[in-house]
Amino acid sequence: MKVGIAASELEAKIQRNAVADREAAKAAATLVPAAREVPRHPPAPVHKIESVTRQIDSFLRSVNHQLHFRLDQGSGEMVVTVTDGETGEVIRQVPGEEALRIAQHIDDSISVLLDETA
Repeated sequence: MKVGIAASELEAKIQRNAVADREAAKAAATLVPAAREVPRHPPAPVHKIESVTRQIDSFLRSVNHQLHFRLDQGSGEMVVTVTDGETGEVIRQVPGEEALRIAQHIDDSISVLLDETA
């Protein structure tokens, strides 16, 4: 008889935990988009962007460096890389590889949570 009671208590506890997990996932899903929102400023005029881009490009060429832009497929983030013009060696990358891996891991974890709650 005690085994039956213990089993039903365990089953009830599992159900309570499952409900709590679902509620936590729902709460996380509502917080994540808000956390990712970036304050929006009006876009800079195109002529100003082109002027600044030319100035940066001119400076980098003078020190034999190149600037590269790419979209990281895993995280969807824009990545900017400064390389040595002669060797092609990466001098600096923003965001760094570790930051991109962390962003991808967070996105994957959120997807799993949302899939489990659906």
